[in-house]
Amino acid sequence: MKLLRYLRDAAVFAPCYLLLDWVSYIHPLGPFNITPWNPQPALAIAWMLLGGLVHAPAVFATILLADLVVRSVPLGASLLTALVLTAGYAALAYGLRVLLRPRPGLQSLRQLTLFIALVIPATALIAAAFIGVLYTLGSLAQADALPAWLRFWVGDAVGVLVTAPLLLVVADGAGRRSFAAMAVRWDNTMERTRDASRGKK
Repeated sequence: MKLLRYLRDAAVFAPCYLLLDWVSYIHPLGPFNITPWNPQPALAIAWMLLGGLVHAPAVFATILLADLVVRSVPLGASLLTALVLTAGYAALAYGLRVLLRPRPGLQSLRQLTLFIALVIPATALIAAAFIGVLYTLGSLAQADALPAWLRFWVGDAVGVLVTAPLLLVVADGAGRRSFAAMAVRWDNTMERTRDASRGKK
């Protein structure tokens, strides 16, 4: 039963990750097509944060598939980079799980502060490890290493900081209800604004 649930979750996660990777595939840099905004790591981190590191193998397989399908990266190099990224995202998910106890989420200012404080340096380290692998493989020139690292770091950091909170809200029942109530209030406000605008005319 657990295996079926795992496969079901992986079957949902993988196409969502691939879609996010494809949608954000803009202005790629270098042979590994480093992009300036990466929301897909947030999905992997949120999944492992909420469901546990047992999902790491599925994350690894999905990152590898994304490299091959979306970015057309050679298989040998993709195996190494996918392993580095999976390990980094898993470590970040575990760190957030520990810091955000007792319940993973962003329900308080303290949790939000801890989330930001960990994500920014962690994504910098993950980017450094990723670029280090590319440099070691000879896929990046020394002059390109620093700009590529900065681009990758900013892309991952922005993607995680913007997307992960939304995913955590959607995954939480109380968060979904609050989000729905906020959407209703926003819609009502916009409707009143339109009515007032039509009245003035």
